[in-house]
Amino acid sequence: MARLPETDNEEIMTGETADTPASGHRFAAGFLLGLMSALLCITVFMLGWSYAQRKASGTAEEVQGVSVLTDSETLYKLNEVQALIEQHYLNDVDSSLLSSYLFKGIAAGLEDPYANYYSVEELQSVLDSSRGEYFGIGATLMADIRTNEISVLEVYEEGPAFRAGLQPGDVLMSLNDTSLAGSGLSEAVSMIKACDGPFTLGIYRPETEEELQLAMECEEVKLEYVQSEMLENHIGYIRLSEFTESAVGQFREAAEVLKEQGMEKLIVDLRSNPGGLLDSVCDILDEVLPEGLIVYTEDRSGNRQERFADDKRSITCEIAVLVNGNSASASEIFAGAVQDLELGPIIGTKTYGKGVVQQTYTLSDGSAFKLTTETYYTPKGQDINGSGITPDIVVEEPESAGQGSPASEGESTAGEDSAKETDTVLEKAVEVLSTDEAAGE
Repeated sequence: MARLPETDNEEIMTGETADTPASGHRFAAGFLLGLMSALLCITVFMLGWSYAQRKASGTAEEVQGVSVLTDSETLYKLNEVQALIEQHYLNDVDSSLLSSYLFKGIAAGLEDPYANYYSVEELQSVLDSSRGEYFGIGATLMADIRTNEISVLEVYEEGPAFRAGLQPGDVLMSLNDTSLAGSGLSEAVSMIKACDGPFTLGIYRPETEEELQLAMECEEVKLEYVQSEMLENHIGYIRLSEFTESAVGQFREAAEVLKEQGMEKLIVDLRSNPGGLLDSVCDILDEVLPEGLIVYTEDRSGNRQERFADDKRSITCEIAVLVNGNSASASEIFAGAVQDLELGPIIGTKTYGKGVVQQTYTLSDGSAFKLTTETYYTPKGQDINGSGITPDIVVEEPESAGQGSPASEGESTAGEDSAKETDTVLEKAVEVLSTDEAAGE
């Protein structure tokens, strides 16, 4: 997370002179001249202060339209609205909520689907989630920017949501008696975490066309973002559900275990992985890529930043990457790098197509503002924003596939084996890597 640089405080010193006898016109002329000089000084100072603020924020460029936020007409209208609320509004006003939605409205006005304003509490929730430990229900939620629906991407075993019966694909409809229709993802998450004690989550389950009421309660949740096992023909399998700080260490540990078990090929399952931290995906890719470019980004001025692998990778075998329409952002960085460097096939369906990077800037009161700042490109310059990564081998998947790893060794049942066999994407990956192995022999 980035923090805005702090600017030096400036102080205007005013000089005072003793009154002296003078004629009226000399006094008037002197007064007008002094007033004009003072206005000029103030104007110059304000312009300089505004410029310094923009420089401190990392840019001195004028952004067309953004000055409306502080122009006189906007400030006048805000005063008008404040007067209306004070004179006529029936209910009490939560000042912190009013302030929060003022800035959330600015984020919405950017027409950037990924822009957002976080209160201090919301920001802490985001930071906790990125680390892999947080207070919540143990589920990954995703907002569809096309439909505004909030759906469940993943439910973590033994968490409150899992025990309550929440399933991937469920669409959130209500919290207790409050509708979640039209709520943003951050708002819905904050509302859930703010519940003190048990609550009821109303969901719609498209698979069965049911509307259900599930009772649960928030708890401290420590998430495992990596699941792994050894498949047939010495093919390792690692499923990554999100690129968080803790996912990096979990991936390295899983890879070491698989190598000790004799892994010769690797399948990395990124289906329904919504992305995560740029640093985390680069750290994980550093374990599998040869020395060279991982990804590069460009801002609106064309300034380019590059990320490189150092060729100290721990995994040198062929890799197959599984993706689907919900593989987004950092998942697409991973798949794009593997595809461009021809380390192995990308298998599944076209990815989501989120090829832009957001920065979160901490504000003076501890709240934060997030907005899109850069476009990212794969090593060969693919811009996948809006178009996604097209797999080398296109395989449609059953609706239930890609939501978890195959059953762990020693825990398989007949039902689990049957479900595993219906995972056509995973089957194809095993087939391709096994064929390559046979051809090599």
